[in-house]
Amino acid sequence: MTDQKLGPPPVEGLSDVAWARVERNVFTRMEGTVTNAVAAREVRGERKNPWFWLAVPGAAAAAFALAFFSIKGPAQQPAGHGSDEPSRVVSGASPTSVSFGDAHVTLDANSAVLMDQKDAKPTALLENGAATFAVAPRGDRGAFTVMAGDASIRTSNGELHVAREGERVEVSVETGSVEIRFHGREIPVGAHHTWSSDRPSDVK
Repeated sequence: MTDQKLGPPPVEGLSDVAWARVERNVFTRMEGTVTNAVAAREVRGERKNPWFWLAVPGAAAAAFALAFFSIKGPAQQPAGHGSDEPSRVVSGASPTSVSFGDAHVTLDANSAVLMDQKDAKPTALLENGAATFAVAPRGDRGAFTVMAGDASIRTSNGELHVAREGERVEVSVETGSVEIRFHGREIPVGAHHTWSSDRPSDVK
C-alpha cells in the first residue's frame, strides 16, 4: 500500500454579497453587546445613586455625633481626683500646671511627675526635670511629700521648687518650711533658703 498525502480541502470563495452579509451580522452582534453593557452600567448606576446620596448625609451625621459626644463627654478631672490610681503628668516644650488635691503643681518644660493622691499621705515623685509645689495649709492631715532621687521633702504649708537631674536634687523654699530626709538625716529648710544633694549638710 502506498501512502498518499491528501491536499488541503477545497475552499469555495464567498461572493461579495455573502461577505457583506457576514460583516453586517458581525457588526450587528458587536453593537448589541456594547449597547447591553452600557445599559447594564446605567441600570447599576441608577440603583447605586439613591444609596450614594443617602450615604453622604448619613456619614456626615455620624461624624457630627462623634464630635458632639466627644466634646460633651466627661470633663477632665484634676490629677488624682476621684481615683486612687497614681497620676502621671508630663510637660512638653512649655510648663504645665495641674491641681493635685490641696496642692498646685507647675512643671517646668520637659519634666515628669507621678502623683499618688491619698488624704492622709499625698505623695509626688519627681521623675525628672523640675516642678514648683504650692501646698495649702494641711493642719493635722499630714504632710505633703515630694520624692526626688534619694531625697524626701515634706511640707504642710509652703511653696517650694524641686529640681532633679539624675540623682542630683536641689530644693528651693519660697514660703513656709520643709523638712528634707536624705540618707538617714533630717534637714529643716526655711523660706528663702536652698538645699542641694551635692552638699547635704549646707543650707544656703
